[in-house]
Amino acid sequence: GRVSAVVTEAGTIRTRTVVMAGGAWASSFCNQLGIRFPQAAVRQSILAVAPGVNGLPDALHTARVSLTRRGNGGYTLAISGRARVDPTPQQLRFSREFVPMFARRWRSLAPGAFEGWRQGHESLRKWVLDAVTPMERNRILDPKPDMRQIRLTYRRACELMPELKRVAISDAWAGYIDSTPDGIPAVGEIEGIPGFILAAGFSGHGFGIGPGAGHMIADIITGSEPIVDPRPYRPERLKTAAWGKVAEF
Repeated sequence: GRVSAVVTEAGTIRTRTVVMAGGAWASSFCNQLGIRFPQAAVRQSILAVAPGVNGLPDALHTARVSLTRRGNGGYTLAISGRARVDPTPQQLRFSREFVPMFARRWRSLAPGAFEGWRQGHESLRKWVLDAVTPMERNRILDPKPDMRQIRLTYRRACELMPELKRVAISDAWAGYIDSTPDGIPAVGEIEGIPGFILAAGFSGHGFGIGPGAGHMIADIITGSEPIVDPRPYRPERLKTAAWGKVAEF
């Protein structure tokens, strides 16, 4: 049937259209409606350095390390694509779909720990609407950073820009990047559930294409001419993919 409402902690909101933009939680949400959305989240670790270095570009991306100037004058440092794969029930469920991508990226990905299992965002369990949900128990995904990767990132940045040796690491954190098997976001209305629009699996591209994706989603909702062709992002493309797996929405 079509969407009729959204149940929240504050009550029920009647609506005929909803956008599921739940990031790393999106596949678990879809599972509640019987939607099989192949998604795997990988844990990436990032660090920040204190202010005190001048003359560096506001943003720089290289194969070895990337940096972005922060509002306080410091910098955020990361290694693009390098992450840990934490085993979870969802990782195991969709493992066949993701083997080709993981195999291509084996130099950047490494086995993780049970951090993802503890976070609960990739559970296969279903919950009832009048009970406490997993995301109410864990409102902020805040996994532990991979300190080995933090040290490697800082070392690479200092080799590229020796000026950074003058400042210390001020913070380190980690987050989950929601990925699809082909690394392309799934954006569009789900077949068989009119009014349910999926916008997830941005695979690390969210900051770069997020504003354009938001514009395209608004166009889909209002029936306007899309700012870009939405067909390459349609969720149903994942039904039959190159690896021969059929996903059932």
